[in-house]
Amino acid sequence: MRKVFVGVDVAKDKLDISITLDGLKYDPLQILNNESSILGFFDYLKATYKKSELFFGYEATSNYMHVLQKLLTVHDFKQIMINPYMMSHYLKHLNSRKKSDLADSLGIAKYIQTLDQEEFKTIFNQSDKTLRKYTSSINLLRKLDTQLSNFVHSQKENPIVSLDSFLCILKLKILETKKGLEKEAEKVLKELFPHVIELQKEIKGVGYALLLELVPIFLKSQNYTLKQLQSFVGLSPRVFESGTSVHKKESMSKRGSSLVRKLLYLCAMSAIRFNPIIKEKYTRLVESGKNKMVALVACMSHLFRAVYVKFHQGLVNA
Repeated sequence: MRKVFVGVDVAKDKLDISITLDGLKYDPLQILNNESSILGFFDYLKATYKKSELFFGYEATSNYMHVLQKLLTVHDFKQIMINPYMMSHYLKHLNSRKKSDLADSLGIAKYIQTLDQEEFKTIFNQSDKTLRKYTSSINLLRKLDTQLSNFVHSQKENPIVSLDSFLCILKLKILETKKGLEKEAEKVLKELFPHVIELQKEIKGVGYALLLELVPIFLKSQNYTLKQLQSFVGLSPRVFESGTSVHKKESMSKRGSSLVRKLLYLCAMSAIRFNPIIKEKYTRLVESGKNKMVALVACMSHLFRAVYVKFHQGLVNA
């Protein structure tokens, strides 16, 4: 059976597409990023490439890829979601001097031809989308609270009683709404995945705020190994060496979500006090001469791996 590779660059309102059958000729196409346009595109592919196996690739682009991802899953097309950082390096490898959405889709079409067929297994997960909507809303309110607090502080030398009163009420409303959403999100998480209740009790130091951030990552990134996921959230070590003279100190890569690392840091600090396993590990590393921050990062990675393993065990046993 012939193989057709489709690279898709996803934007807010449109999809730039490159299609190839033989890897030599690439057909460009642009459609709207909505359900009717995508379904029409599927009909075109089925009519044009009869008796062919279709392989789709696209970069992770937050919410804009959801319609495409969902419809690909419904129609049982083989698909893979690509790490944008990896794609960026691949485009440099191609020595691509043009930066456009169409050029990106062409690069994606070329890249997915190098992958094994088993890697095309990305699926649409509604639970992931539900949880992400809650966490995105909470994070937005958190940012608004910070911005409002900074603004009020910057204007304290310019008092306007009526306006200051309104801003104070607004700040309290934001905090109240955020707390309500956090409780609602925790409730939804427990309803979708009841085994997280036992998980949270077993791994001392881990709270629901961290689980709400990690579970969507686990659900969305089923193509990745545990080691790749650690790199995805920025916990992998960054080595900078060259020849015999350049040997910089190793550090965290700090790629991915800074909020996830912040929550892991806070949970690790708690676990060092209340989790015997993490406490023993931290003490052992510090006594062996490791820097305290290095030991703490090792504990953060330990908690990440523990949550990953326990969560997936719960999914299997559910």
